[in-house]
Amino acid sequence: MGSSEVPLWRRIWYATITAIILQSVWIGGGFGSGREIVEFIAKYGSLAWVSIVVSAVTLAIALVPSLEVARVFRAYDYMSWSKQFLWKFWWLFDISFIVLAWIVIAVVGAAAGYMLSDLAGLPFAASAALVIVIVGLLHFFGRRVIEAYWIVGTVGLYIMYFIIWGYTLAVKGGEALAKLSAGLYQGTPADAAIDGFRYMLYNLCVVMPALESVDRYRGKLESTVATVVAIALIYGAATAIWICFMAYYPEVIGLTVPWYDILKAMGAYWALAIYVFWIFFTLTETALGMVYAIVRRVDAHLKLRGRSLGRRGEALLSVVILAVSIATAQAGLVALVAAGYGTMAWVFFVVYFVPLITVGLVRLAKPSWMREFWARA
Repeated sequence: MGSSEVPLWRRIWYATITAIILQSVWIGGGFGSGREIVEFIAKYGSLAWVSIVVSAVTLAIALVPSLEVARVFRAYDYMSWSKQFLWKFWWLFDISFIVLAWIVIAVVGAAAGYMLSDLAGLPFAASAALVIVIVGLLHFFGRRVIEAYWIVGTVGLYIMYFIIWGYTLAVKGGEALAKLSAGLYQGTPADAAIDGFRYMLYNLCVVMPALESVDRYRGKLESTVATVVAIALIYGAATAIWICFMAYYPEVIGLTVPWYDILKAMGAYWALAIYVFWIFFTLTETALGMVYAIVRRVDAHLKLRGRSLGRRGEALLSVVILAVSIATAQAGLVALVAAGYGTMAWVFFVVYFVPLITVGLVRLAKPSWMREFWARA
């Protein structure tokens, strides 16, 4: 079916689904706790807008060609996709992604388990098992149910955020604006720009779960719309959170879980209950996305050999990945790797960002260029 045969509204909806997947996997624990926003954006105070602008612009530079590579070369899993600009060196990306995915799954999976354990009084093992069962069942029921889960999570998350943002600004908005007007900040614009770029780089991993959604695309329009919507969802939320946190600047820099501590300090226990529920939901969304990307990659490899995982195989593999990741978090092993978490940003710069905006753009401009060479990947 050509692009002219697909209604415009449907093409925009397909692009929006991609944006929702990107947002769902990106926001997860980092936005939920608020720690990620503090670490890369809000700690710069009134200079934080530099981090936001640099991060958003560089994401646009990376995201459009990322989606276009998937569309043009019909590469809907990250193994096939990375071959399009890394050739036989695709395994470098494979290893990098698996390491980062392991860290993310371990951290957010364990966090979701701890959060539910604390809220409901369940043993951690039972709480973690519930997270594993949710992800396993979603894989068993397949793509449409997984996408519906992400859509519901996004709608609920932003309703929750609007309530919390509105309440925080109603109570503390005057203080936030006063500190912004006073120009309170730390660091330099260059520091803020570098952290904004790093923030974008290590979050590029969220593209991998979204690749399969590109199989519905009919042209460049979808890639452009998906990028615009994703940036609006992600950085609109980041901006709102930064403004809220300015009311507690610079004390917010030292908070481990900023949102939790801020809502508790305001005595907003009703908001805290809403917050905990939806953050648990978004933590499972992030874990789901990273697991889903690996499952799609394994299934694509099997299909090259004339085999397939099937629904049960996908569910079983997702359970194993999540269980092993959470177990390693419990064992403390992930802490050793997480110590170099920031380093992964520069790894992705080398194995993803640079080859994508050089080799990838050349291939997109001329898909027939050295076709036989690339086919040997």
